[in-house]
Amino acid sequence: MKTLPRFLFLSGVLLLLLVFMFPLWQITLFAPQYPDGITMFIWINKISGNGDGVLQNINILNHYIGMAQIDPDSIPELQYFPYIVYGMIGLGILLFFVNRPGGFLIWSLIMVVLGTLGIYDFYLWEYEYGHNLSPDAPIKIPGMVYQPPLFGRKMLLNFEAFSYPHWGSLFLALAILFSLVAFWTGKRQRNRAGHTAIPAGSALLLLLLMTSCSSGPVAIPYGEAHCDHCQMTVVDQRFGSELVTKKGKVYMFDAIECMLPYMHENQDVDWEHVLVTDMDNPGTLIDASNAVYLRSDRIQSPMGYSLGAYSPKSDRSRESTGITYSWDELLKAFPEMKPGQKINTSMHRE
Repeated sequence: MKTLPRFLFLSGVLLLLLVFMFPLWQITLFAPQYPDGITMFIWINKISGNGDGVLQNINILNHYIGMAQIDPDSIPELQYFPYIVYGMIGLGILLFFVNRPGGFLIWSLIMVVLGTLGIYDFYLWEYEYGHNLSPDAPIKIPGMVYQPPLFGRKMLLNFEAFSYPHWGSLFLALAILFSLVAFWTGKRQRNRAGHTAIPAGSALLLLLLMTSCSSGPVAIPYGEAHCDHCQMTVVDQRFGSELVTKKGKVYMFDAIECMLPYMHENQDVDWEHVLVTDMDNPGTLIDASNAVYLRSDRIQSPMGYSLGAYSPKSDRSRESTGITYSWDELLKAFPEMKPGQKINTSMHRE
């Protein structure tokens, strides 16, 4: 049946729609206080639980051991993963009409690569949450980390953690299987007819999709985001700042004076991006290492440090109103700065 490979492939492509209807993964915790267990479901675009308030209860437990709060809105993967799925569905429909077995194979390989990267990203996410612990945690056990298992069972203090794929992952696997079967059957049919199976240039599709999966800084949603240091709402577009990890997790702050102590508390994190707002262009983030910093009584920053940042191209005449720093100078000087401190402009540096 000549149409069988095409419709096998299309069936696999359409299976991707089911990842929006079922979770990809689940992590369940059992403990004496939770004999029936509490389960967190990881979807392609959200995080949920097996009951009301599950995520809130997990965040309360995490607080006691120093783990960061799980905030789905701050996880960039949940924002851009759906678009990758839409892109793969669109590419699959295009290849359905092209009807070349090599196209079916390339689609399968891209799915395998994306699935592998997704699992690795999930492992890094678990690692960061389990190892990056607050030094002010109420419960501190030297040498203890709280990374859940990627797959299987693990004891975390008095909690028994289970981590396994859910239905969404099964549908992803079936999508790959269907496309591989479509490639195999289509290749056999075309070989019998004397055709070649792999179209030229198809590897370029894989390269383009892989390079489109990179993540980086995001615009701060002023009035909605909460500072990851002081928990205040980030509202003033002249002072917002941002940190981005190598895996794309974003931390937002209402001021430079909140970002710097957060960096000091997390010195083991290798930040991919450190960004501050150019006060001349509110809402515009610039590289912290290239910015010029000014302390002046004329600047009313959110936490009272009278500290702002400017692009190096900004008007330098304002320097006479305060004290300027480079990024390295600011890192050295900041520990001695105090909120509400009178700025002594007679000194070149404090």
